[in-house]
Amino acid sequence: MSSLAVKAYEEIRRKIIYAEFLPGEILSENNLSKELDMSRTPIRDALLRLDSEGFIKTLKNRGVLVKELSYKEILDILALNNCMNLYAVDLVSKGVTSFDIEKLQLHLDLQLKATENDDYLGYTLQSILFGRTLIESSQNEIMLKTYDSLRDKTLQFAMVGWKLKPKAKHYSANDFNTRILQAIISKEYNKIYQLTEEYTSYNHGRFIHYGVT
Repeated sequence: MSSLAVKAYEEIRRKIIYAEFLPGEILSENNLSKELDMSRTPIRDALLRLDSEGFIKTLKNRGVLVKELSYKEILDILALNNCMNLYAVDLVSKGVTSFDIEKLQLHLDLQLKATENDDYLGYTLQSILFGRTLIESSQNEIMLKTYDSLRDKTLQFAMVGWKLKPKAKHYSANDFNTRILQAIISKEYNKIYQLTEEYTSYNHGRFIHYGVT
């Protein structure tokens, strides 16, 4: 890809992830060309890459459609993240590795601070980093790369929900991550399994309640 195509790709992708372009919205090469102040060729190349990554779908003679994350897809991501988190917990409980409590506390503090400022993007990013720090304890690079590869889909889902469902209960990870860190500090590792199961059940119910399919 040319440097302009890379720039277009990064900007369009950012707008999709941060829910500036919402699911169901149709984008056109002409409008994107004007908005990004470049020709249609780099825009077209950027859209082809985004299509291959599953963020958009090309519609013949109509432009491109910003795709939605399905209920199953986000639950699959959450289930995979849970598996990686609990694998790390298992290693720590056996004395193989250890958690970076100071780093976990830092991300939790920043997450809570973002909540106080009603900064949902900041809150979500810090919550994602909290989860990543848990997985770092596994010292498994493949797991970390997998987690990172799913980061933007997780972020997109959160930001879309924030914008489209303002009356929904947001910031729910504050209580969960606080209790996870407390269990880690007190070395009550079995409690983390219970908390993870409870939070997964809570998210299932929340998605159904708000019609996420």
